[in-house]
Amino acid sequence: PGYGIEEAMSKKEDMELLGLTTGVAGKTFIVQGFGNVGYYSALHIQMNGGIITGVIEFNGAIFDEKGINVERAKEYWDNHRTFDGFDGVEMISPDMALYRSCDVLIPAALERVITRNNVGHLSCRIVAEEANGPVTPKAAEFLEDRGVLIIPDLYLNAGGVTVSYFEWVQNLSHVSFGRLQRRYSENSKDRLLDCLE
Repeated sequence: PGYGIEEAMSKKEDMELLGLTTGVAGKTFIVQGFGNVGYYSALHIQMNGGIITGVIEFNGAIFDEKGINVERAKEYWDNHRTFDGFDGVEMISPDMALYRSCDVLIPAALERVITRNNVGHLSCRIVAEEANGPVTPKAAEFLEDRGVLIIPDLYLNAGGVTVSYFEWVQNLSHVSFGRLQRRYSENSKDRLLDCLE
């Protein structure tokens, strides 16, 4: 997580259309969902110079325009399952956090979180769909008309979907990972021997 966003933001022509420079460094990000996808995206972005200004969870959100320490926030979240009491940040409702100004909004938790009912309140230049289907078709039309770049979930989730497919095929074939690897090694050795003979 986070690599696809970084790659998409490295395209000069796309960023120029948005009035942004390339790369994640110096850009502001709000992450909706602080599970594996949201957390590791936020961490990767922060490690590469991005500024995580907001983190949204189901029961509350935190915001700090100077930036949130992602590792510290994750540790607090894991220990308390809430951001209540997390110091040095503004506590706001999850809905209001979606509407805060940022360069990139990362919905990384729920489907259909951005709809025609709330899309007009968004204040971002890029929506990076790390959840499956977080933007409805009507909301996507509205964002495109406003010149907001949508990095689609299909692009950002391709690696995970590919791995899930291979796991599914293995399960259908009743083949364990180690057995597949042994089979590959044996076949490679047999092909090598055939070439030598």
